[in-house]
Amino acid sequence: MAKKTFILLTIIAMLQCKKKEVNCIQNILIEKPIIDTLYGKIIEDPYRYMEDTEDTIVIDWYKKQTLYAKNKISKIKNRKKIIELQNSLNEKNKEDISRLKITNNNKLFYLKSNNQNLGQLFFRNDFNGKEHFLFNPDDFKKGYVINYFAPNWNGSKIAIAITKNDLEIGDIIVFDVINNKLDSKEIKNCWPSALGGVRWLPNNLGFTYEYIPFIDKKEKNYLLNIETRLHILDQDVSSDINLFSKSNNSEINIKEEDFPEVSFKDEKSKYMFGSVSGASYYADYYYSLIKNIDNKKINWKPLFKKEDLIKRFYIEDDDIIYLTAKGAKNFKICKTSLINPNFENPEILVFEDESSVITDLTLTNRGLFFVKTKNGIEAKLYQLNNKKEITNINLPKKAGNINVSSKGSIYSDLWIEIKGWISEKERYVYNFDLKKFVEQQIVIKNGYKELLSDVIIEELNITSHDGVKVPLSIIYKKGVKLNGNNRVLMRGYGALGFSLKPALNNYLLHWVNEGGIYVVAHVRGGGEKGNSWHKDGSKLTKPNSWKDFIACAEYLIDKSYTSPKKIAISSASAGGILIGRAITERPDLFSAAIVRVGVFNTLRSEFAPNGKNLAKDFGSIQDSLGFKGLLEMDAYYHVKKKENYPAIYLTAGINDSRVVIWQPGKFAAKLQKANISKKPILFNVDFEGGHGFDATKNIKNEELADIMTFALWQTGHPDYQLK
Repeated sequence: MAKKTFILLTIIAMLQCKKKEVNCIQNILIEKPIIDTLYGKIIEDPYRYMEDTEDTIVIDWYKKQTLYAKNKISKIKNRKKIIELQNSLNEKNKEDISRLKITNNNKLFYLKSNNQNLGQLFFRNDFNGKEHFLFNPDDFKKGYVINYFAPNWNGSKIAIAITKNDLEIGDIIVFDVINNKLDSKEIKNCWPSALGGVRWLPNNLGFTYEYIPFIDKKEKNYLLNIETRLHILDQDVSSDINLFSKSNNSEINIKEEDFPEVSFKDEKSKYMFGSVSGASYYADYYYSLIKNIDNKKINWKPLFKKEDLIKRFYIEDDDIIYLTAKGAKNFKICKTSLINPNFENPEILVFEDESSVITDLTLTNRGLFFVKTKNGIEAKLYQLNNKKEITNINLPKKAGNINVSSKGSIYSDLWIEIKGWISEKERYVYNFDLKKFVEQQIVIKNGYKELLSDVIIEELNITSHDGVKVPLSIIYKKGVKLNGNNRVLMRGYGALGFSLKPALNNYLLHWVNEGGIYVVAHVRGGGEKGNSWHKDGSKLTKPNSWKDFIACAEYLIDKSYTSPKKIAISSASAGGILIGRAITERPDLFSAAIVRVGVFNTLRSEFAPNGKNLAKDFGSIQDSLGFKGLLEMDAYYHVKKKENYPAIYLTAGINDSRVVIWQPGKFAAKLQKANISKKPILFNVDFEGGHGFDATKNIKNEELADIMTFALWQTGHPDYQLK
């Protein structure tokens, strides 16, 4: 009902605007300054009242801003062209396979989406076997989607997480594959797609999952004091045991914002592991024998701390094989005893490479396989065999991005997934007899090559403000002249150690197809060049992120790829810090900026849901150094009055559990008040959506069209101007 009313209001507003033959007037919020003094620094916050998510004045402003933004975007010529082309691509690739999982007895489970936009669950008894339909979430609950699933070790049962479209937090249900039957019991308040997932017991009789006590955003304890619970099949959900949590494990230092998790490495292992983590790859780990799970109180033994910088590990008999950045900025692979571990002086299996980062690894009975990636964009695969000899494994094609997987150390199966800037994900299985990879695709996609023919890819290293070399990826079609007049869509992220790896996306596809240059700046704060690359762009060193980004833009201008009036920059989520500070430090350098569900007000991020968790990477205002770093990276604070800002397009999801709506909302309000460039500052709120991960194809296509047409409009494409 609310959606129909909102659509009706939108139509009415657009008709009114058309009738008057003028743009609707954009509503500017009034300022109500709050003054804080922190560590001797006076901080003025004119829109603090927007943090009250129940404030009717603010909610009304969100609605009017959205109406205004939609009206403005709707007037850009040829917006439908983007949607029609994307629909045409979807039609050519009717079946989209995702989240493939293979059990150790070779059963395949995967989601398959069609033009009705819903991911439905299917399985096969082996790769070449007959496909069987299992579950359609929309038949179970109208408007729900699958955002996570996990088969048990033998594929007889599967845990399925369902949620209302794009809300993420939802329910877990269990499907009996053998009897083709759905268990009627629902486990409420779960978020497995973000919090560690579902981990099946080795005996397949139950699983652990994270339970969120408070999921109402109005609650003070929203997203806090999460518990790992144990669910036994055929038992009532009310009997689930609080296995690992702050309340149950007072002897362990678990904070209210932490994510406690209990996991099992494989169906043969005799150990289980408890971890305490947050917004980081690294965690404190504990272990115990699996047989102790029946105890009311598990005696957890410490294994390693987050300071050991262990990103991933495997268990082989009583040994632990792990990937660590401790003493190795580009990571090394080590081994030590699980019973008597020595993480200070372990056996080093694969030493650090000064020029490449070890980005992935897996174990098989033929040895250990690992991936090295140079500058985040050039990947190679290696084998450490049982004789401890390292050899390079020939790939079926040049790879920018490799993911490697297996069933575990007692199996020989080995798979890789390869991605590139202009190629879809391709999956291969390794034939050890032939010593070569063989393609193993469930669905072959087509329709992209013709749009990306004759494309040039340049991989460069440019000099940043302090002399550090920053990787820069540039993609454009042959025939583009470097005359300083090209439209550029420039992307970056630079946060949480996350790497922008080579992968084809719709923004790249459409931008290059419209004759533009697509650019990715692999700035510090990401993980493209190892752990130190992340640390050199976080907390007090966070300015390196946007200074790297600015240096990349200046390089593009100096080398005549483009000019300031032709550059649109884009990111999402924590990448809002990067884009926000780039435009507040150098508003003259860019024509447009686009950020989906972005973080901008880092000084206040600790007071938002999930904020205490993000403080582990951003820093905390509870100490002076943390405050100093947060203040410098706070784009909202750095907005200057009477400044000529570029055109800006911001989005938010009112149900976003990761980035609260007032983060982009406050930034938009302050920019609209301060800007004198007469360029539009648009704010578009999805009143049903969240962070955007689980949005339907239709919604994603609409958002794609909005972002692309805005960027094309503001960078001067003659076919995408206002009607």
